[in-house]
Amino acid sequence: MLQTSSNKDKKEFRSLVLHLKKLYPSWKTKEITRFIMKSENPPSYSTSKALWFKISRILKRKTIDDLPRSGAPRTTTTPEYLQVVRETIELKRNTSIRNANDKLNRQGYRTSKSSVWRVKNELKLKWWKRKTVQKLTDHQKIQRATIAKRLRKHYGVKKGSKFYKWNKVLNTDFSGTFLLTPQANQHNEGVYPKSSNDIPYELKTKSKQKFQKNVILWGGISYQGLFSSQSPIFTDEWLDHIRPEGTDRRTKMYFTSDRYAKFIQTIVAKKAAKELDNLEDVIFQDDQDNKQRMPVALDAVKNVFTNRIEPINCDAKLADI
Repeated sequence: MLQTSSNKDKKEFRSLVLHLKKLYPSWKTKEITRFIMKSENPPSYSTSKALWFKISRILKRKTIDDLPRSGAPRTTTTPEYLQVVRETIELKRNTSIRNANDKLNRQGYRTSKSSVWRVKNELKLKWWKRKTVQKLTDHQKIQRATIAKRLRKHYGVKKGSKFYKWNKVLNTDFSGTFLLTPQANQHNEGVYPKSSNDIPYELKTKSKQKFQKNVILWGGISYQGLFSSQSPIFTDEWLDHIRPEGTDRRTKMYFTSDRYAKFIQTIVAKKAAKELDNLEDVIFQDDQDNKQRMPVALDAVKNVFTNRIEPINCDAKLADI
């Protein structure tokens, strides 16, 4: 409705300018601008210069109608077109404006990316980025809820009650892999020569490591803060420290249940005795993967920490409950 009213006002103003030119053929843009500015209801332009340009353009065009513009004609936004765009992009996985436009063109619609974009805005559809979440089966969801209820019963819910023990829990975990090689943007890795023959070899190529160096950290958190307080423990450095003599240092060492038990009895026990007030009050919790469920690892934890959250209460997919 507003667009129709605006087009009508434009045509009326163009008609007035052309009519004045017809009545006074000797008048040029300057005289017509002065006449309109002195009228009872002059048009709302910021400056007289802007009005002068507008009138000059109308006199050159010599018509009240819009002239055809360059480029492809705009698609007629019909109810059918609105519906087919909605069905193509609304709540569809991996849908983009470009893909939707290509699909509509294959279906025989005369459309463009700008047309799909306008219809998307008219339909008030917004783009939402998908979130990355943990993949859980229905059985694992039920298992999580069951164990959560069990933990609430054992360690309390309301802070300050006599059953509340979460302030004594030390939750520990291994981190993911941190790459030591920076990730470069390949689109920015280029040079500007006059010819490819002018590029030196060191600028023309880049080296690539077949096996990228990485580190894994171990740490924990409790009511007292992070554990250890200074920094997490670099497990790769500790594994290199216990590497048997005479073995190939290029061979990567992994955490086994025996090494995890030794890690708990040496590094963790030493730092816990130094940083935690009383180990008898600490409730230990670890990640509960395979190496941490072996008897040798369970015995090592039991020798250092009197209390712990049992593995049955930290089943697979429940490490971050």
